[in-house]
Amino acid sequence: MASSFLGLYVQREALLISQKALDITGNNISNINTPGYTRQRVDICSVANVKGSLGYNTSITLAGKGSEAVGVAQIRDRLLDTKVRNYSGDLCNVGTKMSALSDVEDVFDAIETDELGASFAAIVNQFKESLQSFSVDNADRVEMANIAINNAESLVQAIVNYDSKLTDISEQVLGDTQATVDRANAIFAEMGSLNKQIKDAYISMGYIESDEGNYHVMNDYGPLELKDQFHSLLDELSQYGNMHVKEENDGTFTVEFANQLVVSNDKYAQMAITMENPKPTELGYEITQVQYDADGEIVGGLYNKDEWYDMNVKFGTGGDEQILVRSGNAGATVDITGKNAKDAYILDTGSLRGSLDVYNGRGIFAEGAEPNAYQGIEYYRDMLNSFARTMTNEMNKIFDGYGKVFTYENPDGVSDFRTAAENFRVADDWKDYPELISNPTKANEFAELDNTYIQKMLGVLNTPQEYGNGNVSDPQEFTPEKFVAHICDNLGSQVEYETGVYEATDIMLTSVETARSEVMDVSMGEEGINMMNYQKWYNAISRMITTLDEALDKLINGTGRVGL
Repeated sequence: MASSFLGLYVQREALLISQKALDITGNNISNINTPGYTRQRVDICSVANVKGSLGYNTSITLAGKGSEAVGVAQIRDRLLDTKVRNYSGDLCNVGTKMSALSDVEDVFDAIETDELGASFAAIVNQFKESLQSFSVDNADRVEMANIAINNAESLVQAIVNYDSKLTDISEQVLGDTQATVDRANAIFAEMGSLNKQIKDAYISMGYIESDEGNYHVMNDYGPLELKDQFHSLLDELSQYGNMHVKEENDGTFTVEFANQLVVSNDKYAQMAITMENPKPTELGYEITQVQYDADGEIVGGLYNKDEWYDMNVKFGTGGDEQILVRSGNAGATVDITGKNAKDAYILDTGSLRGSLDVYNGRGIFAEGAEPNAYQGIEYYRDMLNSFARTMTNEMNKIFDGYGKVFTYENPDGVSDFRTAAENFRVADDWKDYPELISNPTKANEFAELDNTYIQKMLGVLNTPQEYGNGNVSDPQEFTPEKFVAHICDNLGSQVEYETGVYEATDIMLTSVETARSEVMDVSMGEEGINMMNYQKWYNAISRMITTLDEALDKLINGTGRVGL
C-alpha cells in the first residue's frame, strides 16, 4: 500500500519541475539575442510503477507516482544542421570564385578601355597604322621606324600591365586563403580544448555511465553551453570545406575535414598551404595524417591541445622540400588537394575549394596528372600568354635568320609559355636596328621603299591566328582585336553563371536556415505560451498541495472525534 504522504511527495516533485521549467523558459528568453544559443527544454517523464523482480506493476496501490525531470535538452535537428552546413560550404565555394572572377573582369574591362582611355583594340590599331605609315612614306627613315617601335612598346606594355594586375588578384586570393587556413587551424585547436571541457563536465554532472567497461554519456543532456560553442565552430568550419561530425559515447565530438580526421578527443590536426615552384606557383593544401596502431587506436598524427606549431611550408617541383613544425608529435602529411579513388575531389566544397579553383584553374591549358580545368585566374593569364607567344612566334617567323622583333624570354634566356605575358617585350634586335622591319638584310639600304616584310607583319595583325600553348589540341583562332573581345565575352558569361549559382544556392541556404531557426532559435511567442502554461501548472500544483494538506489534516486531527 502506498504511503499516506505519497501525494505530497508527488506534488513536491511536480512543484520543483514546474519551477525548473519556468527557470529554463526565463533562460531562453534572456538568451534570445545570444549568438549560437540553442533553445532548451526540460524533459519530463512519468514515474514508472516498479515492484521488485516482477518489473512494472500497474496495480492501483502503486499508481500515481507522478513525474520526474530527466534533464535539460537542446532542441536541434541534426538533418537541418547537415543541410545548412552543406549549403554553406557550397555558397562559400561559389562566392569565392565569383569574387575573384569579378576582379578579373575588372582587369579585362580595363583592356577594353584602359586608364588612359585607349582600348586594347585601339592600341593594336595604332601599331598597325604606324606600320602602314612606315610602309607608305619613306620606309628607310629611322624616325618612322622609331614610331613603330614606340607603338609596339605600348602594345607590349598593355599585356604586361594586364598580367601584373592578374598577379595582384592571385596574391590577394593567396592572402585570403592563408587567413582562412590560419582560422581553420585555430578552430581545430579550439575544438580539441572544448572536447576536454565537455568530457570533464559530463563527469562532474554525473551524466556518464559504465557499460561493460565502456563509458557512455547521456548525449541529449550535459554541458549545453559548451555544445553551443562547438556547434558554432562547426557552422564556421563548414564554410571552408566539406566536413563530417560524429558525437562519441564519451560526449566528445570527432570531426573530419576533407575526409581527414582533424579532431579526436582533445587532439587536433593542423593544415598547411603547399606551393609549387617555380612561378607561377600552384596552391595546394596538406593536413596531418592520423596514425593508428593494430587495435585501431590513434597513436600519432594529431596535436595535443597545449602544443603550438608553425605552419608547414612545402616547396615541391623545382625546389627543396621544407616542413617547419615545432614539435616531434607531428605525423605524416597527406595532400587534400587531389582526388579520391572515385575521381572526386577530396576537398570538394567551401571557400578553400573555391580558392584552389580560381588560383590554379587553367581551363584548356591545364596539364598534369590531376589538372584543374576550371577557368580561373591562370586560365586568363594563359590567354595573355598565348597572345604574347603567338605574336612573338608569328612576327619572328617573318625575320627568321635576321633577328627578332618580339621576345618573351625570361632572365635565364628561356622562352617559357607560363611567363610569356610577364616577360613579353620588344626584342633588342629591333631596338638596336629600328629599320629591321623594312631592311632586315641591309642589302637595300639606299632603296626608296621595301614593303615586303611590313606587309607580312600587317598580315599577322589582320588575319586570324592560332592562340594556344603548343599543346592545346584545338587552339582558338582570332584576330588580335577579336581575341580580346572573346576573352571578355567568355569571362562575362562565366561571371554570370557563377552569380546565378550563387543566388540559387543562397535561396536554398536561406530556406534551410529558416527551417533550422524555427527549431533551435528562441521564439518569444512560444516561450510566452510556455511561461503561462508552466505558471498555471505551478498554481494548480500549489492548489493540489493545499487540498492534500486539508485531507491529511482531516485524517490526522479529525479521525475519531464525534461531530467533526
